[in-house]
Amino acid sequence: MKFLLLILIFLTDLLSADSKQHLFELYQQRNYLQACDLGKQGFQYHLSDEAYISLYAFSCLKADVIDRLAGPIMVLNQTKEARANSSYFSVIVMQKKLLMQSLYDNKPLQSLKFPTSSHLLSKVFDWYLKDPQSNQFVKEFKDPSDTHSSYKLYTTTEINGRKSIAIDEYYDKILTFHHVY
Repeated sequence: MKFLLLILIFLTDLLSADSKQHLFELYQQRNYLQACDLGKQGFQYHLSDEAYISLYAFSCLKADVIDRLAGPIMVLNQTKEARANSSYFSVIVMQKKLLMQSLYDNKPLQSLKFPTSSHLLSKVFDWYLKDPQSNQFVKEFKDPSDTHSSYKLYTTTEINGRKSIAIDEYYDKILTFHHVY
């Protein structure tokens, strides 16, 4: 009986390591959405593995699936690096929620001060705070550090009726990326 239990524990550990390796490979191959989906499947089995949880969260962040960051934010708290990652994810989630509130409910944000990051959503959030373009449905921003890059921020509704925000990235007025958060 003990032998069977040991084999079961060994197989679980082996599958867990294989799952983590597969997640890492997907991330390295820039298959962020697949990595995010795999990370979500294994989330409950890796709650104490902060490297796995962080990799899962960064995959979701790069795949624009920001709503999946809530779980990792809650469990990343044991190490200095994990707490820093949790704070980073929290800032981005907060900025998304505040942008949605401002765009959908006309909530002014200009008088508030917030932390920021290098993530695209943070950059657009900062530009929006400086120039909300209240009379425009589509908010247009130029990147002050790159004259070729510009961005459009607007509200959108997904097929299932879920309200979202979108950011389109342009390089020399050519659409290069469409993000929906």
